[in-house]
Amino acid sequence: MHWDMASLANAAMATVIFGVIGIFLTLFGYKIFDWILPKIDVQKELGENRNIAVAIVAAAVIVSIGIVVSAAISG
Repeated sequence: MHWDMASLANAAMATVIFGVIGIFLTLFGYKIFDWILPKIDVQKELGENRNIAVAIVAAAVIVSIGIVVSAAISG
């Protein structure tokens, strides 16, 4: 297989662009999750109360949103 620099640069640029889009969409999805549950102060629960259950739920939400964003980007 022969790679030329133009196709390699295009692939690298697409990877960076879609990576940034994926990170932005994951953060946006987490902010929506945080907005939907206003009674739970995630920052307080994690920082002051060290609530492991909230940490697990927050991690699960981020991973789930990441899977959905990945599937949406890859088509």
